[in-house]
Amino acid sequence: MFLKGYLEGYYGRLLTWQDRSTLLHMLSQLEMNLYIYGPKEDPYHRIKWSKLYPDQELQNFKHFKEEASRLGITPYFSLSPGLTYGQDDQLDLDNLKRKFSQLQAVGFTDFAIFFDDIESERDKDLGKVHGSLLSELSEFLEKDSSSPLMFCPTVYCNSFANDNITDSPYLKGLSETVPNNLPMLWTGKKVVSKNIDNQEIKRLQKVISNPILIWDNYYANDYCPTKFYIGPLRGRKITEEAVQGIGLNLTGLPITDCINLFHLKGDSSTEEILKQFGVPKDFDALIPFFDGPFEDIPDLNTVEDIQNLINLSHELCIKWKSPLQLEWSPFLWDFFNQLNFLKKIKTGADKKTLEAWASRRYSGPLFKTIFIEKNKER
Repeated sequence: MFLKGYLEGYYGRLLTWQDRSTLLHMLSQLEMNLYIYGPKEDPYHRIKWSKLYPDQELQNFKHFKEEASRLGITPYFSLSPGLTYGQDDQLDLDNLKRKFSQLQAVGFTDFAIFFDDIESERDKDLGKVHGSLLSELSEFLEKDSSSPLMFCPTVYCNSFANDNITDSPYLKGLSETVPNNLPMLWTGKKVVSKNIDNQEIKRLQKVISNPILIWDNYYANDYCPTKFYIGPLRGRKITEEAVQGIGLNLTGLPITDCINLFHLKGDSSTEEILKQFGVPKDFDALIPFFDGPFEDIPDLNTVEDIQNLINLSHELCIKWKSPLQLEWSPFLWDFFNQLNFLKKIKTGADKKTLEAWASRRYSGPLFKTIFIEKNKER
């Protein structure tokens, strides 16, 4: 079965259980079947991975699992033990089994381990350690699950292997010890990849033969929290022959994430999708500035061009009111401020005026960079 859906694996935001319910219903509406739970901001997922969940939170997981199952969606529960794993191998393994058993007790049958974003030498020994751990956990889980354990390796993109995945010591070590039926998450050439295609997956499988599931960071904004993207999902030329599925790792803005799940489905234009979500027509002119991480933004060559966007942005900031507007409001106001600053520069405002305006709107480091450090270069 081809897996397609939502990957809650980002930094900086933590969804509520109501948010997750909203996303489950959207996945069902779009005929998708995957939800991977792995938010970095859940302390019991990463920082305190070895500690059991409190009873109330465990009940939330139980209700989430039941709702997902009713809607035909497979929820994966994941842990990220890599920050501390290895200080006591047997104790760590026992803690992982104990934690997974806690989630099994409330109905979960599908699990994942993340070894991403840890400060370790990406060598062959680390790969072998991770593969051996996955092997032991897989054997432990197999008696209660028909789905193999999913995992994210420490080398999860080409760039982490110095753009030479077939010669990666970590992946070679991993391939020696990990069961080759366990699906492996992969982000592509980069953490945020412009293109992902079948040929790249074939190259990856020269060093490790596990089924591949794409962890797609195209819309993620935890690395650029002043931006969000709502344009089409571009540059993906992957088929079911090459990968087992794709999960979008998104933003933690639940309505925005629902919009981008529509792009994963791929049968509607951005304008059509935004209309369904009640976005005013005025926003169409702003779409090119919030399109995608690799798209060129339009040049604003005249004061008239800038003023037109200022007027539209002001309407969207002031008059448009909705739950989606609340998600977008900080970004829209930031865009509005940037346009006003650009207008002042274009109209020849003096340095004192620019400094007075910017000092009230921009952070200390940015203000210093724009005005003080730049003056030192002269």
